[in-house]
Amino acid sequence: MNQSVPNQSPPPVPLPPGPAQGCPLALDEILRLILEFADHASLVAAARNLMSSLGKADWARFRYYSSRIQSIGVGQTVKTDLPLDSAGLVQLFHGPSPLLPNIKTVSWRFNQNQNCMSILPFIGPQLEQLFLEMDEGIDDVAQSLLLQNLARRVSTLKFLRLISSGLAHHISTSLATLISSWPNLTRLELPPFFLTQEVVAATAQLPLLTWFTHSKWTKGAENYHESGTCFEFTPESFPQLSVLSFASLPIQMAGILQSTNHVGRLRLVVLDCPAYNSPQEIGNVFAALGSGAQGLDSVFLVCNPVPQLAASASKNSLSIDTIRPLFSCTRLGLFQLHAPHLSPLKDEDVFEMGKSWPAMCYLTLCPAPIVKQHSGVDFSILSSFARSFPNLRELRLFFGQEVPEFDGDLYPAYRFTKLETLGVGLSRIPKGKTRDIGFLLASLCQHPPLIEYGTNGAYRGDGISPRENADLMSVCPGIRSNMNLAFRIKSSFARNFDTAGSAAEFYEKGLSVIRPSN
Repeated sequence: MNQSVPNQSPPPVPLPPGPAQGCPLALDEILRLILEFADHASLVAAARNLMSSLGKADWARFRYYSSRIQSIGVGQTVKTDLPLDSAGLVQLFHGPSPLLPNIKTVSWRFNQNQNCMSILPFIGPQLEQLFLEMDEGIDDVAQSLLLQNLARRVSTLKFLRLISSGLAHHISTSLATLISSWPNLTRLELPPFFLTQEVVAATAQLPLLTWFTHSKWTKGAENYHESGTCFEFTPESFPQLSVLSFASLPIQMAGILQSTNHVGRLRLVVLDCPAYNSPQEIGNVFAALGSGAQGLDSVFLVCNPVPQLAASASKNSLSIDTIRPLFSCTRLGLFQLHAPHLSPLKDEDVFEMGKSWPAMCYLTLCPAPIVKQHSGVDFSILSSFARSFPNLRELRLFFGQEVPEFDGDLYPAYRFTKLETLGVGLSRIPKGKTRDIGFLLASLCQHPPLIEYGTNGAYRGDGISPRENADLMSVCPGIRSNMNLAFRIKSSFARNFDTAGSAAEFYEKGLSVIRPSN
């Protein structure tokens, strides 16, 4: 259990012995008291006499410590002997008042051996955040029963996160009823493919909802019932929505984004397309966003082709033409595209993106293709990115094996001013080219960026072999070492050159002396 407790003055009752090592006083004491009560309650004869065996001071101490608990978390990694189901007995003897009256946040992971009802005594009347994670061993009936009981326990909730691998149509009615009972919800996170007509209708009526997102998932669309993809609503739905995330097939997704008025108010969109039949389908999704959501700040898209296209480099690749409809969203500061492959960009493509997205700071363009035989961009294109996106903080690309020899110019005309991370994904970087890459990065950056490699949670491929991973692990330190060497050379040269002004003046004014501008 994790907890946070505010400072309060102790009540005028005797304090118990000190807590166990490493456990805060309030939670340690509340658990000890529950365990003591459970020991009494486990005996039938003792259970009948439990109330009489506890004095007023005992209950006063219990209520004092329980009132200090504001956050509680229970998961499979918790090492405790607490019989959670016995908390219900404590609640019974405790009376009608809440067991944890000031609890604000409850995070609970249910495993195969737990009774879902064990959480109920810990739900207080002031609860604002509830995070529920159901392991695969929890059946849909148990989940549905839990949701029904939660609806009657609290009405103040503002944030609900539900992680479940169950089937939406089995618990849809209970979930819709639960959502309807919490009109103060501002943030809702449901499993993907849980968007049944009942759930969407209930969610669309929430007057304060600003975040509507889906939790992470690793299964394909075939694992879910089709009733969970009915993400349809009237144009008047979601009056306050600014963040939207959902999983759907691209044809449905484009239709949803084109048919609703709320799209124009969105600032962040996270879209998950589990299967597309052609790159044009993804282009239509971007076209729908570009025509209706021009105020977007951030776009995140994960997409996979249908199995027939997955291994075809010529048919599954997206291109600059796929992305171009999104160029009308000129406020974009973050764009992440995770797809099987993006055809290598040309310099003019980068320049066009730069003109369209002047506020871009975080740019990810398919750094981890599913099919390794795809070609990547040349490292020299980083100069075009520095020219077009000088304020980039993070850039992730898939690079090819052709690395040009460094031309020796450590002070080019265009540089990244804020780059913090360069992601190379699953790029197969030649070991003999780390010096050229390191010096190129030093010439283009104000400060050494982090070199990031490998995949992330958005990757849907089969992963990389141990040998490929070992190659990446051996190459990236070489790039960093050479990059740092180049930065030391630049720093040393700046100190020698700077006889009157500062190093900053050298970088801004002395470049024309080192290399006359064209």
